[in-house]
This record gives sequence, structure tokens and C-alpha cells, in this order.
Amino acid sequence: MRKKENTAQRLAVAAVSALLSSGFCDSCAPSEGKSVDPATWQAIGRALEGERRARPDRPWAAGVIMTMRASRIGRTIDGRGAIAVSPGHAMRMILVGAAGATMLDAWVTPERWRIAVPPAGVLRRGGDGGARGGQPEGDEPADLPVGFLRWLFFRPLAGTLFGGSLQPGHVLFLLRDDDAVLEVRLGVCRRGALTVTMRRDRGRTERLEECRAGGAVTPGDSVRYEDEKAGLSVDLTIESVAAGPPEADAFENPDGDGG
Repeated sequence: MRKKENTAQRLAVAAVSALLSSGFCDSCAPSEGKSVDPATWQAIGRALEGERRARPDRPWAAGVIMTMRASRIGRTIDGRGAIAVSPGHAMRMILVGAAGATMLDAWVTPERWRIAVPPAGVLRRGGDGGARGGQPEGDEPADLPVGFLRWLFFRPLAGTLFGGSLQPGHVLFLLRDDDAVLEVRLGVCRRGALTVTMRRDRGRTERLEECRAGGAVTPGDSVRYEDEKAGLSVDLTIESVAAGPPEADAFENPDGDGG
């Protein structure tokens, strides 16, 4: 049994070394010209799991400020409001403008979504097989922040680790998530912890930059998302954090149970 485990580990290390040296990204290898040894590979895996465990895993609510620039719907949305998140399950965010009018109402789950942008006359749904104006299940339109919200709140650091680096000042994880490849770099920002993720999938590149004080959500934490090809960018800042979890009805489908 031990011999089989050692053989499998050597094959895994060889595969990772080949990927790192294939030119996927610059400076990916832990040390120039050297393969990833088993101890380093295990340390990279532990570091990634530590980052994943640090993410919130219980429902939370916060006051937010957000700016969304969506060139395809011809609007820039500036608003202040509230967000409720049940990690991995559902989120709801409502933003209002300076005059008190609703600027954005977003409800997103891993399977379904509903987004309204009243100033632009937009009300769209997805993931319900086309019912009530919905789009095919799994669709994430490039001109609305459905993919961004799912990525940030439901599947941060998702994927299978296939490479990385733990060099001083250079922490990198390479992840494969279905057809997408993610390049995750850790650093330092004004709040403390900086995470920059590049997600590449079939010619589309998305960039997510998170500046946080730590694993828990705290006032002042900020996120910036960009998809240049889709003409979509989002800047979101946590303004305040609720003392307790949100009510369960915060995550109900705005269209009702039959929606």
C-alpha cells in the first residue's frame, strides 16, 4: 500500500511540475528550474485550505455602497443599501439612489437568479428553464453581475489545485474549475489581506480584487470586479455589518414560491 501511495504522489508531483513549466503563467514555479517537491506541494495545499476555511460560512448581513458600470445596458448604477448572504446558498442585495428610488435588486442562488435594474427598465431571470421570462438554467449573462455574485459569495477559491508557489512575498494558487482556470495571488493591501484572482474561461477573462481585514466581513472591506470584454465592472464596499444573522425570509424568491 505504501508503495502505491508513493507512486501516486510522484506522478502527481510530476504532473504539477509539467504544468508549472508549460508557460501557463509567469513565475508560477516555486523555484526557477526546480520541480515541486512533495513537502512543498503539501504546504501549498494546506495554505489553500486555510484560505478557504477563513471565509465566512454562516449567514451575515451588511450595509454596502456599490457602483456598477454596465456598458451593454448603458447604465452606471450608484447606490447604497443592504446585502444578506447565506454562503453557498443564497444572497439578496437591494440598492437605492440619492432620491430613495431602487437602483438594483438582486437575488441569486447557485441555481437561479433574478435581477432588476429599474432605472434601465431591466428585469431578468435565469435558471428556471425559461419560465416567466427566465433564461436557460445555468446561464450567467455577461452584462449583469450574476457570475460575479456567485463567484464572490458562493464559490470563492473554487476548483482543483494543480499548481502554485509559496515563495516569500509571492503566494500563488492555480486552480481548475470545470473549463475555467483560476490564478489566485495573495498579497497585502491597506486593509490587510489582498486576494487577486484572474479567471479565464473560453476567451473570457475576469478579474476579482478583494481587500479585507481578515476572514470575517468587516466595515471597510472592499471588492473590485472587472470583465473588460463584457463591459462590466463592480466596486463594492462594506459600510457596516449587522450584529446578528439575517432573517430567513431575506433569501426568499422575490417572485414568490411559484416563481
